[in-house]
Amino acid sequence: MQIQITARHMNVPDRLKSYIESRVEKLEKFIDVTDVRVTLSSEKFRQIAEVNVHSRGNVHLSATEASEDLKLSLNQAVDKIEAQAKKHRERRIAKKRRRPKGDEGQGTFNIIAASSASSAPSAPSANESSETEEGRVIESRRFVIKPLSVEEAAFELEDEGAEFLVFRNAANERTNVLYKRPDGNYGLIDPE
Repeated sequence: MQIQITARHMNVPDRLKSYIESRVEKLEKFIDVTDVRVTLSSEKFRQIAEVNVHSRGNVHLSATEASEDLKLSLNQAVDKIEAQAKKHRERRIAKKRRRPKGDEGQGTFNIIAASSASSAPSAPSANESSETEEGRVIESRRFVIKPLSVEEAAFELEDEGAEFLVFRNAANERTNVLYKRPDGNYGLIDPE
């Protein structure tokens, strides 16, 4: 990381330079910083600190603060940069979590349902097909679900080889989801 400190209409003491370097190096926790430019200037009673950060991935962050104290201006500017870096990191992580592995956003699900009638897909309604912040519904199907016991649902899930099964629990008449866990056991989702 390269740190370039420029002072206009003032001299920067070595203590302040080392302080700037220590504050800026903490940004490495959030983004991969390649170049930092800090410009300090003085206009009448205002001390202005401008911080520009460049990182890998073509990310440019900048903040400018002015106050009566140069160190305060610098701290506020670096705090703004830190907040921007955190936000950028969170967006990047959220984007990676949203994208299915290997499918580039075209994920499909192996859905089975215990049906007494037809299990052919129908057209999604207007509220199902609307996009959300997290993503969008790629495929929508409607099923007529018949009542099953949990044991029957487990046998049907095993026979079909699917990841999960949506069924109506015969014991309490609620819609349940039975799914296969990574350890080989089954998990049951029983909403109230």
